[in-house]
Amino acid sequence: MTRRFMFTRKFDKQFKSLDNKTRKQAAKAMELFMKDPAHPSLRLRKIQGTSNFFEVSVNMSVRIIVEVTKAPNNDQIVTFYIIGKHEEVFLPK
Repeated sequence: MTRRFMFTRKFDKQFKSLDNKTRKQAAKAMELFMKDPAHPSLRLRKIQGTSNFFEVSVNMSVRIIVEVTKAPNNDQIVTFYIIGKHEEVFLPK
């Protein structure tokens, strides 16, 4: 199984708007996620109430939301959807 990575336009825009320190932390988290999604520092967890959305921690306040799906050829497709502070990526209930 091969893993392919995609980025939404919204993710790209949000990533570029991060301050330098957070952008470096996010890039490091993304690189680590691409190599080892189960790495403990990422605190990867499934988003409750969804079937294929997960959150990845960049730092104590910033999260990346990814969707993991299967392609017809059984490749895994990981789409980076949004990045931002916890309160920005999770709507209040």
